Amino acid sequence: MSKKANKTAIGGFVVGALALIVVGVLVFGSGKFLTKTQTYVMYFEGSVKGLNVGAPLVFRGVKIGAVTNILLVANTDDLSFRIPVFVEVERKHFMLTGDEALDLSPKEQLVLLVARGLRAQLIVQSMVTGQLMVELDFHRDKPAKLVAGDSEYLEIPTIRSGMDDLVKQIEEAPIEDILNKVLSAVDGIAKFVNSREVKESLISLEQTLKNLNKLVRNIDSRIEPLVSTVEEAVKDYGKLARNVDRQVKPVLSGIVETERHVDKLVKNVDAQVTRLGSRIDEAAKSANAALVEAKKTLNTIEGLTGEDSQMIYQITTTLKELSAAARSIRVWADYLERHPEALLRGKGGS
Repeated sequence: MSKKANKTAIGGFVVGALALIVVGVLVFGSGKFLTKTQTYVMYFEGSVKGLNVGAPLVFRGVKIGAVTNILLVANTDDLSFRIPVFVEVERKHFMLTGDEALDLSPKEQLVLLVARGLRAQLIVQSMVTGQLMVELDFHRDKPAKLVAGDSEYLEIPTIRSGMDDLVKQIEEAPIEDILNKVLSAVDGIAKFVNSREVKESLISLEQTLKNLNKLVRNIDSRIEPLVSTVEEAVKDYGKLARNVDRQVKPVLSGIVETERHVDKLVKNVDAQVTRLGSRIDEAAKSANAALVEAKKTLNTIEGLTGEDSQMIYQITTTLKELSAAARSIRVWADYLERHPEALLRGKGGS
């Protein structure tokens, strides 16, 4: 006959198996088994409402870790409170390269990054739920403020978020004065809108709009006939332009031909004037020569006759006439040079 199994031993075995299963799920199911992490602590000013354990830790949008714990530490001496936020950074998601960083310890690496402006701040993770997350980035213009220098964890300095600055500005703003001014402005606007002047202006504006509407209708009714008239005028202008073009071509041809004849006439007149001028010059030279000979003869006669003789008188008169004739010839020559057309039309001709 077989021995009965011990129920207590069986129950203990089952409980132990379940415990091993739970531990295995917690260790291996979390995904952090054999994962290298580094824990840091941060102290934020003001409230951390909306920041929960498990919230992402991001660097320029890349998740590199998560919030692991949020505590409230009170100091009974001065009744001050601090809220340390602990985060874990996964080494595989945040790696440092370069000869300067490889030989440094994690603490020295953090000191190097903080010196170059590494800061943490709270940002909104979801506008709908109001949840927050922690963001790391470089802010060289913001000073590093370390709260707990004696902590066993490496501390990352924090800065106020943009939302905190906005809330602070709103809290410091003179809301009551602003509301009083707004109410006063609204009251003034209401009085202005309900004043008699505004009502009269609205009535006048309504009448003006009616008159403007009538004017637009009148203009619209006259536009179409005006357009038709303009179209007819354009057509007539086109016809006139074509007629003028047909008439202008023969006129231009006649003008060109007339210009040719005038050019020939000018050339002929110029040639005749040149020849006539040469002849006049020769006649003037001959007259001058005759005058010179006459003077010589007169000198001879004066040597032969007396001062009061009849011959002297006649000779003197003849010489004066010759001199006058020579001046007339010279005047005529000058006139022809200025007015060569006198050869064709006569002196004083039009």
